[in-house]
Amino acid sequence: MTNEERKRKKAVKKIEIAVRKAVNKGVSKEVVEDTVGQAIGKATEKVAATKAAVKKTPAKKAPAKKAVAKKAPAKKAVAKPI
Repeated sequence: MTNEERKRKKAVKKIEIAVRKAVNKGVSKEVVEDTVGQAIGKATEKVAATKAAVKKTPAKKAPAKKAVAKKAPAKKAVAKPI
């Protein structure tokens, strides 16, 4: 099960619970259906907008390598015999 499927199932479960609570409180089914339809429409628009935004952002280019000056090798200390 992919992450998207899990999210979708969770969202559907939340909607079902909200509908059940609303019907138990005495809200008409027409109002519930209208509200659920609006919520689904808004969510669909939101997803489409995010996907469009993701497509618009260009991939970042790798930073150019900086030229680093190489240090001259240090002179080696020669051990003097005592």
